Amino acid sequence: MTDTIPWVEKYRPTSFDEIISHNDVVSTLQKLIQGNKFPHTILFGPPGTGKTSTIITCAKYIYGDNYKSMVLELNGSDDRGIKVVREQIKEFSEYNQLFCNGVKLVILDEADSMTYDAQFALRRVIENYTHNTRFCLVCNYITKIIPALQSRCIIFRFGQIHSRECNKKLKKILELENINYTLGGIRTILKIANGDMRQSINLLQSISMATPIVNENNVYKCAGEPSQKVFKNIYNYLQNNTFEEIYMYINNIRLSYGLSLVDLIKRLNNIIFSLDISDNQLSDLIINLAIIEYNLSSGGSDDIQLAGIIACFCKLRTNK
Repeated sequence: MTDTIPWVEKYRPTSFDEIISHNDVVSTLQKLIQGNKFPHTILFGPPGTGKTSTIITCAKYIYGDNYKSMVLELNGSDDRGIKVVREQIKEFSEYNQLFCNGVKLVILDEADSMTYDAQFALRRVIENYTHNTRFCLVCNYITKIIPALQSRCIIFRFGQIHSRECNKKLKKILELENINYTLGGIRTILKIANGDMRQSINLLQSISMATPIVNENNVYKCAGEPSQKVFKNIYNYLQNNTFEEIYMYINNIRLSYGLSLVDLIKRLNNIIFSLDISDNQLSDLIINLAIIEYNLSSGGSDDIQLAGIIACFCKLRTNK
């Protein structure tokens, strides 16, 4: 049934015209395909920016009805070891398809999850089978791809999708699905997703299924994120209350909304530039918050790091 299809798949681009943003990348790929010069490629960038959709669109444009027999799709986070390179990829590259002629394509998604041994083995496969197979590596972090693979591919970077483009796409989906919405609701989705089109569409679908209208309050409820009002209260507490009162208030918010401290630091980062403090004080505050964020990513205690965040602002107050 079509109504059970996730909107991410239902509204995935099927042609170059439907791909939003990244016009330079798309036009370059089109020219390479039309000139029959499609190379080995690496597509990298943040999640939800259209990397996989773009290469699948390219493959469907090249192969048409023969897509399934001429394209091998693998996910590096599942098939990440050297075994998959030596067996699946090598076997697919080695043999010609029975009823299809031409160059085949291997799409390796989440390639930055592959082990280094698997990447070195893949380098050798690319060298041996360039005459009949092209390889496309899709990843979030280009630094996790070994230089030997990078040098054999043309690299395309996918930046975060501009909010204007995301806005148009979400409005189009809302109109096609005949869903009531407010402009504030869409703006809130875009703020939470921060350029991730996949997250925007998934959040939009969950809100539309749970509530009668996509507005700001419903977006925050479904996303499980505190509203701007809550963060303004946090900011006021940081400015005016005692250490213990601030700790209890933020801890209650954190437990109520399941808010991570990393997200808290990101949201606080949006307001610290409006503080009436000197450049030296602002620099110290940013450095201290960066250290706390690093400690959290390294397994630091949430309770201690929350106390550290509060200490940064309390120290700022006393030094004014």
